[in-house]
Amino acid sequence: MKSLHVPGIFAAIALVVAACGAAQPAAPAATPTEAPIPTQPPAPTEAPASTEAPAAPAAEAPTPTEVPAPTEAPAAPAAEAPTPTEVPAPTEAPAEQVVVYQINTGSSEASFTLNEELLGVPTVVVGVTPKVVGSITVDWGNPSNTKISKLEIDATDFKTDNERRNGAIHRFILQTSQYPTIEFEPTALEGLPSSVKPGDALNFKVTGNLKIRDITNPVTFDVTATAGEDEISGEAKTVVTRSAYQLSIPSVPSVANVTEEVTLTLKFVATRQ
Repeated sequence: MKSLHVPGIFAAIALVVAACGAAQPAAPAATPTEAPIPTQPPAPTEAPASTEAPAAPAAEAPTPTEVPAPTEAPAAPAAEAPTPTEVPAPTEAPAEQVVVYQINTGSSEASFTLNEELLGVPTVVVGVTPKVVGSITVDWGNPSNTKISKLEIDATDFKTDNERRNGAIHRFILQTSQYPTIEFEPTALEGLPSSVKPGDALNFKVTGNLKIRDITNPVTFDVTATAGEDEISGEAKTVVTRSAYQLSIPSVPSVANVTEEVTLTLKFVATRQ
């Protein structure tokens, strides 16, 4: 033990102290790693907030697009434009005129209808002729002044669906060789409106004297008509009795139970002259 060399021990301690002294400078080297703190300046990266600034003006920019409001100006005139279409009022012009309408033979017809038993079978008999002559004078300003001329029907032209019946009607009933026409002369019109315009539907009565063969009786026709500026069309109807005109039916075995009442109908179309 006495052989230990004291100076060697001190030398070792000195080396340890020197080593410790050398190790301490290494620790401060770690502190430099904290230098990234300066990286905080990137806080200016908050500048993107400035991107919000353009957003505000961008949102307000669309407001100018409201300028289309002026487009409402044309809308007003467009809506009012159709009003001129009401100009059809001129169609009332005929109301200031007295117009004559002639019955059109090609589009009109006079007919009679009655019932009988033919060979024991109930039968409706209809006799028709298109040969009707007459006219209607319309006062568009005062319809009550409207006049209907004497109407003439060609009795020689009446036809039914049976030739033998046609012969009997002409020879024995209407005696058309002696009385070729049936006449109706109006004496009064009732029920016409105080005013009328083209296209109106009318319902009225026409009273007059109906002459069949040599017998004349007063009768009243119920009339429905449509008045047009260039044309008047309609239908007139009445019922008469055979006895009132002494229209006797020949005695024929195949015909029986001929009705006493006869319906007379005039379907007419009259065109402006």
